Amino acid sequence: MVTIELRSVSKSYKKIKAVDNVSLKIKDNEYFILLGPTGAGKTTLLKLIAGLIKPDSGKVYFDGKDVTKLAPDARNIGFMFENYALFPHMSIYDNIAYSSRVHARDKNQTKTIVEQVLMMTLLTGRNKALPKEMSGGMQQRVALCRALMNLEQTKTLILDEPLKALDAGLRMSLRRELLQMAKSAQLQLTVVHVTNEEQEAMMVADKIAVINEGKVMQIGTPYEIYYRPNDLFVANFLSEINCFDGTCLKDQEPTWDIHSKSKRGDKFFAELQQDSYPILVDLGPSKPIATYIRKELYEKFEHGTKVLLVVRANHIKIRLGDRTVEKRNSLFGRIQRRKFMGAFYRFEVLCKLNGTEKLIIISTLATSEIHKNFVENSEVTVYFPKELGILFEHPGEEYIKEVFKLE
Repeated sequence: MVTIELRSVSKSYKKIKAVDNVSLKIKDNEYFILLGPTGAGKTTLLKLIAGLIKPDSGKVYFDGKDVTKLAPDARNIGFMFENYALFPHMSIYDNIAYSSRVHARDKNQTKTIVEQVLMMTLLTGRNKALPKEMSGGMQQRVALCRALMNLEQTKTLILDEPLKALDAGLRMSLRRELLQMAKSAQLQLTVVHVTNEEQEAMMVADKIAVINEGKVMQIGTPYEIYYRPNDLFVANFLSEINCFDGTCLKDQEPTWDIHSKSKRGDKFFAELQQDSYPILVDLGPSKPIATYIRKELYEKFEHGTKVLLVVRANHIKIRLGDRTVEKRNSLFGRIQRRKFMGAFYRFEVLCKLNGTEKLIIISTLATSEIHKNFVENSEVTVYFPKELGILFEHPGEEYIKEVFKLE
């Protein structure tokens, strides 16, 4: 077993602070994802954990023991590099068995373990092949096998974008394989996995740390990161979002029962409502919008506080015609553009808001009704359940521009 902890770790390269005072804890047998854009500092964090580089400040602990100055080979970690780093002149068997040979382990035991990991990764029978004779997906699995060979003591696996540049079908299958291996009774691994793909992170992670510019923006379960992001950057990185400037109407009496529960008695919505309160937000239209807000923010906000309302594109519903009288949290508009995306349609709808046109993005399941009736220039009503709005104190226009990479 192994528990990994970083305490106030920082690392700079000349004037660039790659890791900035990061503290996090990875539990035994946890599949932990480091998620963020290119250049966020994710790979540097991996190298600090593996001992490939030393921090400028802070400490790294394995099971409570300070390993900050410990060499990589003494940490007994399986490290899978982004580019696989296979020896081109060695057979698949020799690549996988390399660490056992370096550590002078028993040959028969090594052979048994190699055969086991080859079977787990569906590579049985390719022992004598050279890397150049294998596809990219197979090379990826060989690199994974080699990493698994060094896990006898700590059972810690470090993966640096292991599925990058593979085709979609192969990525999906290998995600499943990685998770199954990590959680298998034989291995029970602690995994630290770097990716910039939010779907990959959501599929395999027990916990996700969202990283940006060397800082940890949020750590939580996939559910917490997705439905309760604590920052606009986190909200935007997980999926396409819509943003609305507004003001908090904490002292205004609603004209409808915003405390009413879902008619379906939905347990999912009930969980979103826990430790949260409904609140009105003025976005400018004739009727205010209602959403839920976390208790700590509710207590902090005053009537008139400037806020930013965020609604994920896939949480907005769309109906034909003007149905704003019957639908809460609704806007009326016209479909400017629609795009078939396979499993779903993506709509861009122009709505009137505060006397100007506001572009609303909607992602909705592709059905025959959507395909036939929701065409460009159709008049539609867009709306969202109050449980699915995300409310932040307004971060300022400069930060919004930074998050969305606007000039």
